[in-house]
Amino acid sequence: MKKKAIVTAESKIQRAILFTLILVALSATAILVPVLLYQYDYLSYNQYFFAANAGIELAFLASVLLYLGFIAPGRRGIVAGLGLGRKGLTARNVAIGLVIFAIIVMFELIVSTAGQVGGVQINSNVDQLFGTAPVWFLAFSCVIAPICEETLFRSFLVPRIGIVVSALVFAALHYGYNSTFGIEIIAAFIFGIIAGYVFKKTNSLYPSIIAHVLVNTLTVLVTFVPGV
Repeated sequence: MKKKAIVTAESKIQRAILFTLILVALSATAILVPVLLYQYDYLSYNQYFFAANAGIELAFLASVLLYLGFIAPGRRGIVAGLGLGRKGLTARNVAIGLVIFAIIVMFELIVSTAGQVGGVQINSNVDQLFGTAPVWFLAFSCVIAPICEETLFRSFLVPRIGIVVSALVFAALHYGYNSTFGIEIIAAFIFGIIAGYVFKKTNSLYPSIIAHVLVNTLTVLVTFVPGV
């Protein structure tokens, strides 16, 4: 029995290492291709930056699909295993997604109000990032990026490393926003905890995708539409 447990543990470690290698290889390729195009003047720096970011997001999704398709296929199939089956797209799960979105908006409003009352300027470079982004990247950020991130961090990582650890990794990716007091990191962590818990309870990825799409879309609207 112990021998079987050891073998299982070793297998999990090997698979974790293999997935990490796949993710690193695809992410490196996603960065390298735009770098080469930039070096040979096929892309401007601005185009290179956004192309590399989009490539990394797609690498998240591709890594999960490659792993589940060829390394550790699930019994229910890739789509159902990721919580994207038709059964998961219910009115209840859509409503849950809207609730998650509302919670994140409330958090940001509370932080903004507290900053105004306390006379503290809450800064983030999210506006600057989206402000210089091409239209295709804005559309990508609103729709494709949330699907890629939720597939990796909720569908794939939550069952394997837990809700809290996956939320911490997800939050760490928001470090580059350079927000005051790490507000963006905190918001991402809160989102990760809620989305991970919901995924565990519903076995559906739709709630977190809906919430993530709405959060990113609102960010884009706030950046470009006056009065939003």
